[in-house]
Amino acid sequence: MEDVRDLLRTGRYEAAFERLLDVYDKRIFRMAFAFVRDSRVAEEVTQDVFLKVWRALPSYDGRAAPSTWLFAIARNTCVSAARAQSYRRTRSLDDVPEPAVPELLTRDIALEEGLSRLPEALRLVLTLFYYEQRKISEVAALLDLPEGTVKSRLYDAKRALAKIME
Repeated sequence: MEDVRDLLRTGRYEAAFERLLDVYDKRIFRMAFAFVRDSRVAEEVTQDVFLKVWRALPSYDGRAAPSTWLFAIARNTCVSAARAQSYRRTRSLDDVPEPAVPELLTRDIALEEGLSRLPEALRLVLTLFYYEQRKISEVAALLDLPEGTVKSRLYDAKRALAKIME
């Protein structure tokens, strides 16, 4: 992401923002979805994240990599959104699965339901590591946790998910 740093250093905020958006929009959406478990809300959270990034670009100081900085903003925004969402839980009719579903989709739905039953800390580590395919060190940096804690949570999450899926 050196080119983003160069763009920010030279005050070319619009070009830096577009580059960040092109590279990270889908990853931020998946992260948001892992927190809020609703695609519409995840889209709103993703937009909020990039709005905050746009507003904060002039104050970027270069101490952290742009991606680390972006994911810190995303993590904080996702935590706030998940907390707010927990106060107003409803279930849309759009979320009710159709009666006839192929076997593969049924398995995916069961996995999603299993994931949703995990505590947020375990679900988030699993999502970042397996779905986002991030390294342990990246997950640790994004969640501001020691690597050993991430490994321990991954182990606990896999065991808990296996128990739920039985």
